[in-house]
Amino acid sequence: MLDVELKLLLIEDDAEDKDIFEYMLSKIDGLKYQVKWCNSFSAGKEEILNSHYDVIFMDYRLGEGDGVSLLRYAKENDCRAPIIFLSAEKGREIYKEIKQWGALNYLKKGEITPDHLAIAIDYAIEIAAQYQLLREIASHDGLTGLYNHREMHVLFDKEIDRARRYKTSLSLIMLDIDYFKKINDSYGHLVGDCVIRWLAELIKESSRTCDINSRYGGEEFAIILPETTGESAYTKAEALRQLIENSAYSDEKINISITVSMGVAEFGASDTKMSFIDRADKALYSSKSLGRNHVCYEIA
Repeated sequence: MLDVELKLLLIEDDAEDKDIFEYMLSKIDGLKYQVKWCNSFSAGKEEILNSHYDVIFMDYRLGEGDGVSLLRYAKENDCRAPIIFLSAEKGREIYKEIKQWGALNYLKKGEITPDHLAIAIDYAIEIAAQYQLLREIASHDGLTGLYNHREMHVLFDKEIDRARRYKTSLSLIMLDIDYFKKINDSYGHLVGDCVIRWLAELIKESSRTCDINSRYGGEEFAIILPETTGESAYTKAEALRQLIENSAYSDEKINISITVSMGVAEFGASDTKMSFIDRADKALYSSKSLGRNHVCYEIA
């Protein structure tokens, strides 16, 4: 077993079955764990969204609502924990139904042993790690480690929805490296890639945990700032511009001064996602028209 403490969630409306499950867990050699028990469909529904778990075990029949509905709800709300069903029934149709909605497996009540449970947990942790790696590859830019263009739009949609729902501020910074073609022409594309990686690190180091940093394309970056007014985003952008201007990319042979142009916009009540991006883009091009190495703020 893994030498870490696992966080497990059990959604089970039968107290006797809960006790049996916990007894089987206690008999697994070397397993370190905490288990949270939810005894109803509604309690499980709330807990799935509120906390992160390494593995979720879910009863197939849950009185007020069935386990498949809860599984569907979990997946629709981006629950990434592997889910294993517990069922007194057994059959290929059950397996096909739960697999359709993303469950990992199911165990038949009355036949579960500590060995069966240990194998199921080990497999779930292994599969979850593989899925996480695939998600990282699919959602992040290979050169910089920032979110890629596709994932940026996925996260952007969520932040716009949240800003509308809770009436919070949301701002966007578009950033472009000045005269990047000259860097590639003078030093080669490998150095150009190093400059892009170097800049990505500066962006990450100057960001909050909640900020969403992405490589928008080529030498252009997008920074999504949740719960941030346009004025605050402008202040952040100007501080970042100065940091970049006062730093330099260097290696054993070269030292290159870098500047950037930036455009800032705050999400407005009449904005769509594309009009929001377009306003930040217009501000970016205003910065370029001023001679580059500027920050411009596009007011809605």
